[in-house]
Amino acid sequence: MKKSLLIVTCLLCFLQAFSQERITTLDKLNLDTRADYTFESHVKNDSTPHGFAGKYLRFRLDGKITDKFSYHLRQRINTPNIGFANTFFQGTDWAYLNWYLTDRFYISGGKQVVAIGGWEYDTDPIDIYYGTDFWNHVCCYEMGVSLNYRDKSGKNLFIMQMTNSPFITSAMEGIYSYNLMWYGNFNVFKTAYSVNMIEYRPGQFINYISLGNKIKYDILEMYVDFQNRASFEQDHFFGQDFTALIGAGVDIGDKWIVFAKAGYDFNNAQAHTTPDPFDQYVAPGRKVDFESVGFEYYPMGSRDLRLHLCGSHTNVDGDNNFQANVGLTWKVDLLHAVLK
Repeated sequence: MKKSLLIVTCLLCFLQAFSQERITTLDKLNLDTRADYTFESHVKNDSTPHGFAGKYLRFRLDGKITDKFSYHLRQRINTPNIGFANTFFQGTDWAYLNWYLTDRFYISGGKQVVAIGGWEYDTDPIDIYYGTDFWNHVCCYEMGVSLNYRDKSGKNLFIMQMTNSPFITSAMEGIYSYNLMWYGNFNVFKTAYSVNMIEYRPGQFINYISLGNKIKYDILEMYVDFQNRASFEQDHFFGQDFTALIGAGVDIGDKWIVFAKAGYDFNNAQAHTTPDPFDQYVAPGRKVDFESVGFEYYPMGSRDLRLHLCGSHTNVDGDNNFQANVGLTWKVDLLHAVLK
């Protein structure tokens, strides 16, 4: 009886929210694309692959249905994001509704970003030129629901989320990810922290503790990320499987940004020959470190058109690789372009 009353109450609240006058709006309609020329040098096998490649082609749609509901969509046109094949939402980064219960609480449902901490993870992929081993392999978009709370000061956002596990390989697999996330914004200092329990098999979990720290002051932006990954079956919980990262960028006038970045991925939690690893993104026995430097140039002064040049060195399990990357990114605000 109590369950029935609870269901009826929730249904009435839902219907009441939709009974408002519809005020459907289109607040954002963007098209973004990026293309690069990349040259690589692999010392071990003396190879030098190179060529042009389109990296991203996507559009984004945001707006409101009523004062209580907003919709959000980002769709990749060029290629599916990482994940298993033959699914309808393969090429969709996110497609979700927000239901604002109060000024501070809202529920999100649909395909969303899996709430994992760290500022590299949180950065728009179109703005990443070289990433950690974890960033290169993580599946970061999944179907799920989340409860979100922003405090009275507006400085703290807390997210409690349940999604399909990023490790799923087929639909209806029945394994999930349980995520707690905290975004803090204290002017100069910002946080992106999370604790995640992610099933890699039914009832078996890998834990992430991700700590993203950012300092933004005047022309300088710097972030330091650390993520510990551990199964409860391994011998030592901390320091056996982790990713560490530091990055910085300096604005020079309106048109230039100079940046540098270095990262380290390490997994010694299991033998590299294990057939069933806890961590399916940074393989057991893996050790990768990299250093990357470059610049961005905005010829119009705005962030709508960008040229970049980035050079990187990577040591993968003792093998040295080098990469040079030059490219063009342009972002079009289609909504305002049409209105004009």
